[in-house]
Amino acid sequence: MRYQNPQFLYFLFAIAIPIIIHLFNLRKHKTVYFSNILFLKQVKSEKRKKNKLKQLLILLSRILTISAIVFAFSKPFIPSKENQESSNLFIYIDNSFSMDHISEKGRLLDVAKEKGIEILENSNNPNIRVITNNFNSTENLIKNKKESKDYILNITTSSKNRKILDVFQKVESITSESYTLFVISDFQKINYNLNDLINNDSSSKRILIPISTQTNNNISIDTCYLKSPINTNGNSNIIYARITNNSTRNEEDISINLKINNKHKTQQITSLLSNESKEIELSFTSVDESHLNGVISIEDHPITFDNKIYFSINVNSEIKVCQISDSENTYIKKIYENEENIVYTSQNINQLDYNLLSTQDLIILNNILHFSSGLIDFLETYVNNGGSVCIIPAKEADIDHYNLLLQNLNTNLFKKYINSQINISKINLNHKIFNNVFSSKTLRKDIHLPSVNQYYSLQNSNKVIKEDIFTFENGDKFLNSYNNEKGETYLFTSSISEGNSFTKHALFVTTLYNMALQSVGSENLYYTINKGNKIKFKKSNMNLDNIFHLKSENTDIITENLIENKNLYLSTHNQIQQANHYQLTQENELLSCISFNYSREESNTEQYTESELLNFINLNNIENTSIFLSDLNVNENLNKLDKDKEYWKLFILLSLIFILIEILLIKKIQS
Repeated sequence: MRYQNPQFLYFLFAIAIPIIIHLFNLRKHKTVYFSNILFLKQVKSEKRKKNKLKQLLILLSRILTISAIVFAFSKPFIPSKENQESSNLFIYIDNSFSMDHISEKGRLLDVAKEKGIEILENSNNPNIRVITNNFNSTENLIKNKKESKDYILNITTSSKNRKILDVFQKVESITSESYTLFVISDFQKINYNLNDLINNDSSSKRILIPISTQTNNNISIDTCYLKSPINTNGNSNIIYARITNNSTRNEEDISINLKINNKHKTQQITSLLSNESKEIELSFTSVDESHLNGVISIEDHPITFDNKIYFSINVNSEIKVCQISDSENTYIKKIYENEENIVYTSQNINQLDYNLLSTQDLIILNNILHFSSGLIDFLETYVNNGGSVCIIPAKEADIDHYNLLLQNLNTNLFKKYINSQINISKINLNHKIFNNVFSSKTLRKDIHLPSVNQYYSLQNSNKVIKEDIFTFENGDKFLNSYNNEKGETYLFTSSISEGNSFTKHALFVTTLYNMALQSVGSENLYYTINKGNKIKFKKSNMNLDNIFHLKSENTDIITENLIENKNLYLSTHNQIQQANHYQLTQENELLSCISFNYSREESNTEQYTESELLNFINLNNIENTSIFLSDLNVNENLNKLDKDKEYWKLFILLSLIFILIEILLIKKIQS
């Protein structure tokens, strides 16, 4: 026997009231004298025995009446076989963004909440827990029916998205006992791996309640990106946005809008076939500001979380380039020295200022014969921390000595010196250096390409990751790039001198200039919420406390920071919950602007159908998992399960019977 409201059992102490009344109901009798009382004594003795019996019966009826009323309010029941085996009831309500979709009965989340309340009203299990995607600590606590209902009614959509396996693991982390879990969700295919339904725990039961959408339509802005960094104000720039039609119908006249710093910049109109993605070019002129906060938006309902994508661009006012050489190369100097946004310096290999070098965006090593161990160690650390290095070898240099540096920078090693003229025959136009340089991704056949009169062949290696930029006609490489995730190394295989026609070709200026632009290492345009982002600081003020804030219109978050390899990183640790632009400040000093967006995982709203779920369960003989079809009422499905045997109505009836007995006894006594 169990009780829905066991706290009412404390009122059983009320049975002491009639007992006390019975014990202390001392009546004073008046003495009457008669001449002959022998007969009266005999009558009085018999009546007293009957009276005592009736008083005890009245007392018993009152005790039973109070007990029956107390038991009725405590709602006793004998749990069904199912509830006997599972002592915990969990109701999981999926409140992810996809639950904003519409079904025939309304918004999916509202339908799910109604189903959850129906489950509550048809269950007597006292150990109730309601779980959402938030996984709050309060969801670990047992609630009664009223508390559970109030919690369900206050559920709103969340940016958090959970896999079905996450839900199972959450439940099992709360209790080690058997349980019954109701899963109310739209069962998006992107989030639900049906193999996770297979469970060896036969003592627990999982009941799936799928809620189907009326239509499967959604248009999303998946991402945005720049193909060239923005380094100067007043120039025309292009940002690219990828837009996808995640639906089964074609969409016409989709309007894509771009705003920069709250000012409308441009609009594009496009059409999308079913399940088609397009790359949209949105051009704008960068304003005279150091921080650009942009929003690309569309209009699409009812799912709106992926209708906007926020991005931030921290414009670089200057690029620092330093040439290290035995004697300065004037061809290289002329490319950079007159550029407004480039600060060019040069250092002699024998007189290096490492403090100055550590602040450079691009270091060019030109025509150097020998590298000191200190310079090799510095360059390795510099690249690992995000710097860019361009290596232009000297003629007939010491190959073994160069390979010491190249090995530390994880590039191909020099194989041998070849003193022979050879033409460049192939250019990798897909490399980022040539973004927005050529109008086509294929070269004209009549284009004239430069040649060199000597170069170093490279050793093949499967341990390095490289991109070819220029290739000779025999397949050897003239220029490669090597990216180690943070920094980058550019390796020429030939010296750049007067005998090299590359210095007189237009590609020479384009290559070296864009190399400097790309070396800035543009920051991420945005970060994704709930992805555990680790954001590297580009700068901070050493004179201020290391207390950093992320601020938006209605938010001010003190961030967590960590240091790795002498670099300072910002860790959001799921602190950001709202997609928006945020200002990163140190005390009151603005360091940069950072944008956060919701994950696009739920943009594709394709669901598992009820028949697919049923077929999987039946095919795999999953005995501990069943399904309630969404087109049937949950109450009807619950009635198919073993019901708890409730006895509160019986106790109400008994209390009425005991009250009637008491009335009859009292009347009998009086008569």
